[in-house]
Amino acid sequence: MKKIKWLKKNLLGILLLIISLLIIGFTFERISRFKAEKITPHGKFVDVGGHKLHYYKKGTEGPTIIFESAFDPAAHLQWFVLQQEISKFATTLSYDRAGLLWSERGNNPKTGEAMAEELHALLEKANVSKPYILVGHSLGGIILRSYISKYPQDVAGVILIDSACPNEEDYLSDELYEMVSRGLPGGFLKFANSVGLVRQMFKGMFPDREEYNYLNTLMPTLLYKSAYAVLEEQDQMPLLHKEANKITSFGNIPLLVLTASDRDNFDHLFSDEKMKNEFVDAKVKMQKDFLKLSSDSEQILVPNSSHYINEDQPEVIISAVQSMILKTKI
Repeated sequence: MKKIKWLKKNLLGILLLIISLLIIGFTFERISRFKAEKITPHGKFVDVGGHKLHYYKKGTEGPTIIFESAFDPAAHLQWFVLQQEISKFATTLSYDRAGLLWSERGNNPKTGEAMAEELHALLEKANVSKPYILVGHSLGGIILRSYISKYPQDVAGVILIDSACPNEEDYLSDELYEMVSRGLPGGFLKFANSVGLVRQMFKGMFPDREEYNYLNTLMPTLLYKSAYAVLEEQDQMPLLHKEANKITSFGNIPLLVLTASDRDNFDHLFSDEKMKNEFVDAKVKMQKDFLKLSSDSEQILVPNSSHYINEDQPEVIISAVQSMILKTKI
């Protein structure tokens, strides 16, 4: 009773404090964005039909490796550290999908086909040699299916890194599917992005290691640029899955499937051991079934790794790229 009386008595003061904090946050966000606009992008821009996409190219030797990022506001920065190593023996290119980081949103829909057409236009204008080895992580593996289907002549090989599954509901119980398919709270995050809270919520997106110090400083500054496009991609996820699910074969294009196989890395997602094991068993089957996409496919299990193999076991990806180069002989 005393708490209720205290709350009523101080309600106006609490509201004024909240409003003041929001105004401060909004002002801070505007200042931060003004400073962020002065940061020089890493790469170059190409017009893909009414809007520009940003790409980062590193290396001049050997075949061309194209990276497609996950459902991740970091976009091309997801590959930044890895590119420094792979570019020593290959030409590498990562990019920001429309609306992410430095890429303009444009008017094209967030469909697999539209994104494939935009990537194709980017690669044509970036003047990198064909055919490409495509590397896709998580959602990137789903998005790349449209590119492979539409431009198979441009693709020498494909590496899927713990790829998302477009029909995961077929592998999971209703309860588990509902749990893992819950998205980010879009309305709250849009509001949080406008008052600077998102910067605080997503600090330390990369590992706390020396090679990631620069990215951990840069990413909170640039996060606001990706926020709305990420949420839009989340809204379009059912359509992206539906599109990808129709693409069931890459023909004889060589395929490597890298799968994070450490059960302990899912402990933080599940409090129920039975549900965790159900999810991991289903994930193993999903990943194995990806081998059916190509008549020339191989799976590589990656122990001691989370979903982000590029951060936990980058040497495995480097080795896979080297193996694919030898297999494709480009």
